[in-house]
Parts: sequence; C-alpha cells; structure tokens
Amino acid sequence: MNNAIASELEILWSDFPENDVDRKLEAFDRLKTAATKEDLPQLLEALGSDRNDFWVRELLSEPISGLGGPVYLAELFDALQKNHAEGHDNDSFNHFLTEIAWAEPEACKEKLHELMADESFAHRKKAEWLLGFCE
Repeated sequence: MNNAIASELEILWSDFPENDVDRKLEAFDRLKTAATKEDLPQLLEALGSDRNDFWVRELLSEPISGLGGPVYLAELFDALQKNHAEGHDNDSFNHFLTEIAWAEPEACKEKLHELMADESFAHRKKAEWLLGFCE
C-alpha cells in the first residue's frame, strides 16, 4: 500500500473543519502526482469505498482513467452510477471517460463490447454513449 496515497485519501474522506475544500484539493493534487499504475488497486478500492461521497468518486475517476484506461471501465461505470443515483451531473467524470475513448479508441471499443456482451452488465446506455467517442 502506498502510504502517501492513503494519507491523501484520509484528508479527502475527512469531515474535520481543518480539511476544508482548499486543503482537500491540495491533497488530491498530491495524490495525482504520487499515483502510479502500481497504485491502481488501492485507487480502485478507494473508489468503491463507502467513505466516499460523489465528489471524491469524481476526483478519483481522473487518476484511475489516466493510469488505467479502458481496463477499469466497469469500476468507473459503477462509481458513475452511484453519483448519478445521488443526483449529481458527473460532468468531470464523463469528461475523464471520454478522454479514455479519445486516447485509446480501439482498446476502449474492445472493452466496451466485452462489457456489453455480458447480459448482467448494468451500464449499457452509458457504454453505448462512450462508444460514440471511440471514433
């Protein structure tokens, strides 16, 4: 476990007054700078944590999208759906998904088709939407 990532996550998850929005954004900037592909399991675990709110899920979508690309679309779609269920627009989150499609269109298409081939895949509409950015 990357202790630097864990420390920054604790700040993002905290409700303490000293960890205001500016301090949380600084922690997130440090997290993004420190995170590597080796940290993806830790970031994915954090993305699925019950300690998250919509904002932290949206923040974490950036390094996960950038480092993991299409490999983690299923987990990203799950987090996106949680945000949507909580009434959030996911503008930044959607942007990071489109960046995956633009950066790796063929790999993204392949992963989306793989996901949609599973009848139990719950994010078909969002996957079809993202396919439009893979051209």
